[in-house]
Amino acid sequence: MASTGTLAAGAAGLPDILVCVFQRGAADGMNSIVPYGDDDYYNLRTRIAVPPPGQVDGALDLDGFFGLHPAAPEIKTLYDMGRLAAIHATGVPHGSRSHFDAQALVEAAATDKQFLDTGWLARHLVATASPDDRPFRAVAISGAVPLSLLGAADPLAIDSIEQFGIGDAGGGSYEDTLQALYPDDRPYAGVAQAALTAIEELAIADPSQYSPDNGANYPASQLGGGLLQAGQLIKSDLGVEVICVDVGNWDHHENLPAVLPGSLADLAAALNAFHTDMGNRMEHITVLVQTEFGRRAADNVSSGTDHGTGGCAYLLGGGVIGAQVAGSWPGLGPGDLFAGEDLAITTDLRDVLAQMLQRRLMNPDPAAVFPGYAPQPAPELFLAK
Repeated sequence: MASTGTLAAGAAGLPDILVCVFQRGAADGMNSIVPYGDDDYYNLRTRIAVPPPGQVDGALDLDGFFGLHPAAPEIKTLYDMGRLAAIHATGVPHGSRSHFDAQALVEAAATDKQFLDTGWLARHLVATASPDDRPFRAVAISGAVPLSLLGAADPLAIDSIEQFGIGDAGGGSYEDTLQALYPDDRPYAGVAQAALTAIEELAIADPSQYSPDNGANYPASQLGGGLLQAGQLIKSDLGVEVICVDVGNWDHHENLPAVLPGSLADLAAALNAFHTDMGNRMEHITVLVQTEFGRRAADNVSSGTDHGTGGCAYLLGGGVIGAQVAGSWPGLGPGDLFAGEDLAITTDLRDVLAQMLQRRLMNPDPAAVFPGYAPQPAPELFLAK
């Protein structure tokens, strides 16, 4: 079986590599992808609204109704190329305003806490497992395995590629000690051997010598570093299929006009650098950007926004039907708001994920990934492989 690393170099007929970016903190979708065509947006956000296109610091027009925050011009470039799509008024309708609970439910792709024993990515990976899967099949660029990979076979958490390994102490390597402690007939031997194999494969691939291609310039940030390392792993032909990257500080309760532009500029620069670096490999890579919930429709007295419901997600890749803000806009009038205060969810994110799993990750039964939920038709967002 050909590795997913070979796939990234252009082989057809194999699943995409999936890169999942989680905006921790609940990103404000309405000041990111601005519904400037809805007058109620300006009625609700009297302190923080982004002006319409053509005005000073106005949104960058996308389709005559939605505009992009002016701090993120690289996202518009990707959008205009047909490589990026946004889904507005989306999310998993879990009903929680708690970051901790909502992130767990989104990573389980569930609305009921009884399904928190496994993550949606793990369920996909288990359903599509092969005897030829390699240790780097599922990787988190963080210090811990995210809940979305809970239940997968030996996912790896890599805080830094250069420091991945065990190191030496007392004149002998920890690798030798681990090998001696966990021979094949001992409990946890499989986990130990997988770790040892991963260390060996990474050492052979030597991604620390990596230099981005095509003039790509990653920002020196958490997300920029995470996507740089994702690129290193993909190009090292290690059989990577899923990479999870976290980016924090999206919880903007105060002074949103001053702090959101920096977050969006970083997101835009990092996505653009990754897309540039991957070149033709992007034909077989899908990037998903998601968050745990959206923000309130109205601004607060601190010129920020509080925890809400409907949010915004992004898709990037050669198999994405881009240049669209997908989904049905619910409106922001008094009778349109969920619970009288939030942007309503009109596209269940699980429907988007199911379409992606089927068309790009070649999962023959995506419905099995979402316990207690039967996926419904989603907007057309992906080309079939």
